[in-house]
Amino acid sequence: MIRMFVAWWARPAAACAFAMLLCSPAGAQEGEAPAPPAAPASPLEWIQELPVPIEPAFPIVDPGEICGDKPSGPAWIDRMHVGLYRTMCSTAVWFDGFFGSARFDDEYQATHGRLSVGTLWDERDQWDPSVRFRLQMQLPKLSDRYSVFVGKLDPDEYVTELRDDFDALPRQFGAAGDDAVLLGLGYSQPGRRAGHFDVGVGLTLESPVGPYIKGTYRVAVPMFERNLLRLRETVFWEEPEGFGATTRFDLERLFTDALLARWTVSGTFSQETEGVRCFSSVTLFQNLRNGRALSYQVGINAESEREVPIVDYGLRVIYRRTIFDREWLFLELRSGVTWPRESLEEQREPVLGGGVAVEMMFGENRRR
Repeated sequence: MIRMFVAWWARPAAACAFAMLLCSPAGAQEGEAPAPPAAPASPLEWIQELPVPIEPAFPIVDPGEICGDKPSGPAWIDRMHVGLYRTMCSTAVWFDGFFGSARFDDEYQATHGRLSVGTLWDERDQWDPSVRFRLQMQLPKLSDRYSVFVGKLDPDEYVTELRDDFDALPRQFGAAGDDAVLLGLGYSQPGRRAGHFDVGVGLTLESPVGPYIKGTYRVAVPMFERNLLRLRETVFWEEPEGFGATTRFDLERLFTDALLARWTVSGTFSQETEGVRCFSSVTLFQNLRNGRALSYQVGINAESEREVPIVDYGLRVIYRRTIFDREWLFLELRSGVTWPRESLEEQREPVLGGGVAVEMMFGENRRR
């Protein structure tokens, strides 16, 4: 298994390293006087010196800061309820933030963003290079509740919310759409009892331009000890999907402060879907300490009215770690196998795949 894993990501890693060598600066031209030697700035120092309003940073200092808005009552039962919620929430937030989860981007209300460069490879589609970014900027002069969003990602997944939690690279389960640049304006209503309502409008900047509008309500409820239930309901309209709605449940179980399990069920119905598009997965997150973590996932994609309802299923392992001693710079390695089938004529056979990506996070270490 280890040899297979190394084989899947070694080739894209070697290609990236070779490209970096080709891009190194050339020496002085013939006939020119040699310039006095100067200590060249490293790529990391160059990034940090850019004149931008935000800087490279892991977006959160304390994961509990995202979970601190749940009010507690005067009774001891309320305080215990809040304590369980914040313990579960803080661990889930750390894993979501470390793995660059799209859900973290929705819940972290401050100026932040990320940029990822990498590639996927599998036996069926071969190479799939990817450059993705997303930036959310607060508008304090207008209101802390308003923000501007710009990003390059799969617009269908972003608007319908039927998306992969690990989106540094395009999705591996189900058919992935083409990435496009999106520009939007969002409003977030103050939360009550761990519930939040957001609305967003925007455009997909491709030809033809595709407008969208969506509203999302999210709520988190602790269940028994060390369990947390999250519900997300999204209503949307976009071209060409039309009107639709997505319902998502996440049930999380905290085993230790370094081990979290998550069961996800998500379904989307719209004017363009054949029945209901569904996605379900079970993910185990493991904190390896020292800026390293693993996630193990099994998942299935389906669409109820298709001739082959189960589009594909599979499993994958994702290893992620900080690099160059920077808490905001990550290396991600993936390996997995899927069993896709899109038509009755196609035979379901295993498809091996893998991926490698480098991701940079930046933003403000604060929460409004």
